[in-house]
Amino acid sequence: MPRFADRLAAAVRAKGSAVCVGIDPRPGSLPSEFRPARDTPAAHAEAVGAWGIALVEAVAPLVPVVKPQLAFFECFGAPGFRAYHDIVLAAQERNVLVIADAKRGDIGSTAQAYAEAHFDTVGADAITVNPYLGRDSIEPFLPYANRGKGIYVLVKTSNPGSADLQDLAVEGGGTLHARVARMVHELGAEASQRGESGWSSVGAVVGATHPRELAALREAMPRTPLLIPGYGAQGGSASDCAAGFADDGASAVVNSSRGITFAFRSGDHAARFGDARWRDSARAAVIEMRDALEAARRAKA
Repeated sequence: MPRFADRLAAAVRAKGSAVCVGIDPRPGSLPSEFRPARDTPAAHAEAVGAWGIALVEAVAPLVPVVKPQLAFFECFGAPGFRAYHDIVLAAQERNVLVIADAKRGDIGSTAQAYAEAHFDTVGADAITVNPYLGRDSIEPFLPYANRGKGIYVLVKTSNPGSADLQDLAVEGGGTLHARVARMVHELGAEASQRGESGWSSVGAVVGATHPRELAALREAMPRTPLLIPGYGAQGGSASDCAAGFADDGASAVVNSSRGITFAFRSGDHAARFGDARWRDSARAAVIEMRDALEAARRAKA
């Protein structure tokens, strides 16, 4: 199978979009047609699973990748994990890549089990991983590059509290997040991780809410695909994201969750579309974001 980076680059170019749709289901915010019939974990899981599949169907022609956030499925127990799995299958059927936002991180056989669960069993194309147990907590995921899989390592996350640890000065100079970026670059530079496009299957998560750091980290990781969260509701703008792109436009994807999925509930989208046309609202929000990112990227170039 082609390397994940090549598959991602091809998908971004085919769709003409760097938008990643985050799938963070909240039963109370779902369109009325998907509201749970009962207030039970199983009913909630059934509702978010059906909504998630419908969402993927609605945005599949427009986006290269979706990102289910595992916490919003795991909170419903086993039925929630089934809903997550069903959404992954629905995305694959429609040629949309899936990043499992699981932020897993552990050592040895435990990390291997996480890789097996999300890559082999569920079939996700990539997974977010937490590097703070060290390099050996990432290494069990790396052989999956030969099966077309990828990882995104948390480097500089979008939340304000990221500074508590990620910005600490380390021995030898620089910050902890810069040291992690160097490790990501080194892992991704290995021949086994590089695709024909020149991009690595070892990616990095860098938040749009830190545009100065984003620019520095893009320079430090020149062939690393970036997953950029923090757009929209968290305060990141298209111009903030622009520093994360290289000149080919396939070097990063930018995530938006409720700004797309629940756009129909507020502002202009509520007036234009409302609950009944939530699919149209999601598609319109994707197009608006796609165009804003492309304009910012071209302005930067």
